[in-house]
Amino acid sequence: MTKLVMSRFLMHDLNLEHPKFPNQKRKKLLIFDFDGTIVDSKTAYYNSIIKQLNPMGFSKKRITEAINLGLSLWDTLGEFIPSALRRWWIRRKIMKDVLKEASTIRKCHDSEHIKDIHIKKILISNSLSEFVIPVLKHFKMIKVFDKIYCADDFDNKTKFIINYLKTKKINPRECFYVGDRVADVALAKKIGCKSIIVYGKCSWNSKKEIMKAKPDFVVPDLILVKKIVEKS
Repeated sequence: MTKLVMSRFLMHDLNLEHPKFPNQKRKKLLIFDFDGTIVDSKTAYYNSIIKQLNPMGFSKKRITEAINLGLSLWDTLGEFIPSALRRWWIRRKIMKDVLKEASTIRKCHDSEHIKDIHIKKILISNSLSEFVIPVLKHFKMIKVFDKIYCADDFDNKTKFIINYLKTKKINPRECFYVGDRVADVALAKKIGCKSIIVYGKCSWNSKKEIMKAKPDFVVPDLILVKKIVEKS
């Protein structure tokens, strides 16, 4: 039987008003990451980034460590390429390589359960829309989310989500961020929402690494997300 693993219990009262959002009604929201959470695109990205940066003299070890930080592709390349123009060009080449591998990318086995969660769901990805949208259409998941935002829509994912919640008047405490890596835990903490981290074959970090980051919830399967949301 699948067990729900919680790294810690939430000690605050979820009914309390958030100081930045007084007199606010409860409005739950699920924010989903894309790569590693919904689709298994890790290999395609790693291979493409290494293919472009390795010939420049950067070691595979250093490139891998930078990728594992969980930054956007733009910021990851910034660790190696200071020139914005050069970085833009390399990003385009990487995305072309990844797009060539789109037909080999598989959705995570448990992503089919997302449609069964009947609260507002949005997807926010550090990948470009030219990759995300075709892949979602291929897996017939484009209508699963109320809104889809990609790297084309923002420069900084954390700031974008914070502004989104303020604009929509959503209390961060009523928001859940669903991801697959350590960087997602840090992002959720900055936003002030709860983190649900999925570990498995698609994840970009191991269960051990994820647990060390102390997310609110750690689950082996997306089917458990619905139970967490309903009970919170």
